[in-house]
Amino acid sequence: MGTNKTDEYSLGIKLDKGYVYIDIKDDEFKDIFSGEECDFNIEFVTSNDVVVNIPDELNPLEVAEAEFWREYDYRCIACGRCKLSCPTCTCFTMQDVVSQDNYKCGERRKVGASCQIPGFGLMAGGHDVRVKNGDRMRYRTMHKMYDYAQRFGPQMCTGCGRCDDVCPQYISLSTAMNRVNEFVNKREREGM
Repeated sequence: MGTNKTDEYSLGIKLDKGYVYIDIKDDEFKDIFSGEECDFNIEFVTSNDVVVNIPDELNPLEVAEAEFWREYDYRCIACGRCKLSCPTCTCFTMQDVVSQDNYKCGERRKVGASCQIPGFGLMAGGHDVRVKNGDRMRYRTMHKMYDYAQRFGPQMCTGCGRCDDVCPQYISLSTAMNRVNEFVNKREREGM
């Protein structure tokens, strides 16, 4: 998805045939490493084995009603591992922490949370906007590929695959994104 390229790094490392090649950009590291100088430039991954297709335009309300989200009601166990492994997840909640020394004192803390965990969408009055696991999976998928891009430009998902690797149910975010694309394309072919 193009988000893995940067020129802002301290060290670039490549292991090749028993040799370690290091591209040092930060002067603080130059004294740490010794060896002969060679011509090495860091290389970034240019393509993934899994191709993710993102629709150019979509109607989020139509996508929200797609039947394939119901599959995730049963497959996803709402463990939150995908959130913990994701380098771009920003979900948080607020916690009130009372001082153990003085119960009249405390603080409100912003702490990491996961939109995949039951209760994350719970509002005052007991209304939960995303009760089913499939609804939470839809929210996460749409946020990564659509909502964030609508507000800021690029997709939020870097395509690293960490969430796919840690999911105990073998749920793939890239597959979910491709399913959204298939759904949108099918709706366009049917003239809807």
